[in-house]
Amino acid sequence: MFIIPKQHQMDMNLDISERILKGQSTTVIDMMEHVKSRWELHCSGHDFFADDDEFFDCWKYEVNAYNVIYKAMKPLFVED
Repeated sequence: MFIIPKQHQMDMNLDISERILKGQSTTVIDMMEHVKSRWELHCSGHDFFADDDEFFDCWKYEVNAYNVIYKAMKPLFVED
């Protein structure tokens, strides 16, 4: 899950989130992994964004969609 600054948080449902992450030639899981890898690249300092706000400004739709999908899928993987 991403901790998204308030000014970049968006309200979206599961259908919209899936459409955002599915793209034209990828799966939702592949795109989630791509978004996560972009965040990790940014955190490592090897990205061109000056700060987190720039990153979230560019990736706000994808990170918000990521969180919606993650929340929906999380119960599938939680053990009792």
